[in-house]
Amino acid sequence: MTTLPKILFVINPASGTKNTKPEAAKLKGFFREHADVEVAVTSKAGDATNFTGQAIAAGFESVVAVGGDGTVNEVASALNGTKVKMGILPFGSGNGLARHHHIPFDLLKALQIIRVGKYVEHDAISINDKLSFNVSGIGFDAHVAHLFGKDGHRGFSGYAKLVMKEFNHYKESEIEISHKNEKSNHFMFLTAIANASQFGNNAIIAPNAHTNDGKADIALVKKMNSLQLPLFFARAFLGRITGSSHYTGMQYDSFTIRSEKMLPLHLDGEPAGYSDAFHVKVLQGSLKLLIP
Repeated sequence: MTTLPKILFVINPASGTKNTKPEAAKLKGFFREHADVEVAVTSKAGDATNFTGQAIAAGFESVVAVGGDGTVNEVASALNGTKVKMGILPFGSGNGLARHHHIPFDLLKALQIIRVGKYVEHDAISINDKLSFNVSGIGFDAHVAHLFGKDGHRGFSGYAKLVMKEFNHYKESEIEISHKNEKSNHFMFLTAIANASQFGNNAIIAPNAHTNDGKADIALVKKMNSLQLPLFFARAFLGRITGSSHYTGMQYDSFTIRSEKMLPLHLDGEPAGYSDAFHVKVLQGSLKLLIP
């Protein structure tokens, strides 16, 4: 008797704005005769990483994150550096990594990608020994990430309202970026450290980013006034942000960012504490990600 490959679906029921996540019976039915499917449902931060670790030890072929970029980060962090493949069913607020890779939001089409099994060797970015797979950042976007969802409201509209509420109060910071023997100083409102192109919801912060080029894109955004903000947002959603006078971009495989004050950090949209030094290194091709 042929042994079927095993697939674990890790479902975060609290992700995004959709209350309905795919049922275990539907997932198992789709893979009938193709794979042995198991489902694990998270109830707190860290569960997705723990479930994925157990799946690796049990010899699963693939683990699928069902949720948003935070869930994706937890699963990918556990899978990074292993032979186990990762899939994504996008059910989050922004779904930045899924959008970057054109993973469909239609459930059956997304499941078909997992069944076909095509994958890419995907980079990870280490920031102070923690991993990022989509877009992380320092400054205003991280400040917003630390506040987002605390009132129970998620989704794009909740995020946009929070940005407008906090925008005028948050100040620029001076940072130093060092790469090998080069150093440069910048005043920044936010600094995105991008593996993929967008935060989510098609807000593109690094249009030239590739997830398997061995480089991290640094996107520096200077403070602007509230009248300039709509045009900047429009450029981001149109993929033309590099044309803004408030934007500076660069690419490195490793670098360090230092500041004279403590700055907030987010990893793929999830708050990750504060620091005055951020040591960044790209881990090339360390994750096997299932893609269309």
